[in-house]
Amino acid sequence: MAGQILGDRYEVERQIGKQTGRWTLLARDLQTQEQVVIKLLFLDEALEWDDLKLFEREVETLKSLSHPSIPRYLGFFEHQLPNDKALALIQTYVEGKSLEQCLQEQRIFTETETKQLAKALLQILLYLHGQQPPIVHRDIKPSNILLANRQAYLVDFGSVKSLKGSGDTSAFTVVGTYGYMPPEQFSGRAIPASDLYSLGATLTTMLAGTHPSSLPHKGMKLDFEKIATLSPAYAEWLGWLTDPNLEHRAKSAQEALTALEQGLGRPPTIVPVAKPTETKIFFAKEPDSLEILVPSLFGQAYLQINQQQISLTSKRLGFQSGRSQTSPRTQISRLEYRQESEQNTEPYLAIWAGAQKYELRGNPPLTVQELDWLAYELSTWLKLPIS
Repeated sequence: MAGQILGDRYEVERQIGKQTGRWTLLARDLQTQEQVVIKLLFLDEALEWDDLKLFEREVETLKSLSHPSIPRYLGFFEHQLPNDKALALIQTYVEGKSLEQCLQEQRIFTETETKQLAKALLQILLYLHGQQPPIVHRDIKPSNILLANRQAYLVDFGSVKSLKGSGDTSAFTVVGTYGYMPPEQFSGRAIPASDLYSLGATLTTMLAGTHPSSLPHKGMKLDFEKIATLSPAYAEWLGWLTDPNLEHRAKSAQEALTALEQGLGRPPTIVPVAKPTETKIFFAKEPDSLEILVPSLFGQAYLQINQQQISLTSKRLGFQSGRSQTSPRTQISRLEYRQESEQNTEPYLAIWAGAQKYELRGNPPLTVQELDWLAYELSTWLKLPIS
């Protein structure tokens, strides 16, 4: 197809990918003279309904995304063929080397290199999983990660899934790549933690230089002691991401990123803490929102977290005291709990959103039992370890 003009605008340069019923082409936009990627889906007798559904979902998803490490949607059109038609998706071209190409060149990544890669990819997953509704990639693997311009790019959103509601985890269409898919994806289930498993399997592949199915296992788990020489904390962290049991796996990209940055490995299991019987603190939570009202001698502190932001408002004698603190919810990164501060004053609990500190205090001071309970509730709801 080299030299062919598609959509009266795009001159095909070469084919860069081919699957049954789908081609991926590198082309030049004759209006801007920039290189673009064209994905073609052939509408012929061999077309499967699931292929059309996934293609349309990829188009709609890319339209809604804007991230420097994700290809940008440029356009969509129908292309007439001699006997049939094809749908064409146009997106920006990233000129780089895939991790799969690095594997083929027998390059082995170091622990430090994979940690840098993990942080970059977790930032992308923070963005995807933070969409409303959350977006799960479902096919993270070496061939879908490009290295270019000293940064990592996540490409090929042909398997993407949007979770329509807080309880929507079923996908019905089984997609993904063997070795990088978590167990739940084989039955059509996909949640944000599924992407974390695929990321962990990809990082392990880059450390070992071989496909996950060829790596040593202990039962269903990867045996990191025999895979590479890793620091104990990092091996534990990778084991946490690739745990086949969803209940024991990292729950969110933020939780995984925080643990990696703090060198925690697999954070300890949080023991449930019951609400103290004598507390006057009001606490209410839903899947997408949380409210805490802490009464004080002459007023109250009101903490609220919803899909968009975290806010903290103080009132004295019924009137607002000072301006409310607010930050985007996506900036929430740490939950800090100190039973004794360096100044030997009362214990405190704080949520960090960027450089902003949202501290829960009362007058009289909150009891240790109240703080233990709030720390537990916030940690499990935000999916953040307590630091």
